[in-house]
Amino acid sequence: MTEQEFIKIWIEKIENDLLTKFPDDFIKEYETKPFRLPGKSFSITSELFGQYEVLDVDDKMVIQTDDYSLVKYLLYANRTKPASVLVPVENKELQTAVKEYEKLLDSIIKNLMKEIKIVLPTSDQLKISNQIFNRINLTRY
Repeated sequence: MTEQEFIKIWIEKIENDLLTKFPDDFIKEYETKPFRLPGKSFSITSELFGQYEVLDVDDKMVIQTDDYSLVKYLLYANRTKPASVLVPVENKELQTAVKEYEKLLDSIIKNLMKEIKIVLPTSDQLKISNQIFNRINLTRY
């Protein structure tokens, strides 16, 4: 099997079988409120004086907050670039949703790395896993 074939198989496996919809599948029982998103990519800047700034690709501020869990929540939720997302009202529930999603991502990464070692033992594991995650716009913060 070639690296490209492996990458294609794993992209399909992650998207169709392993990855659940964030945040919807993680906040079903929680009281939520809507949060508007820019509908395009955004990223976090460095923390400054306890505050995190999230900017879109045009350097417009999406949010400034001291809550890193909220930042990660929004970054994870923006994978498909929706116009808005539901955010749990309670911070503890937001943190739980983020932790559960990160457990899922960690599990996917672990299984992916194990499979690369078996199927493509001489290949660069990090390069292959990065290609897979980049192609499906998946990031672990």
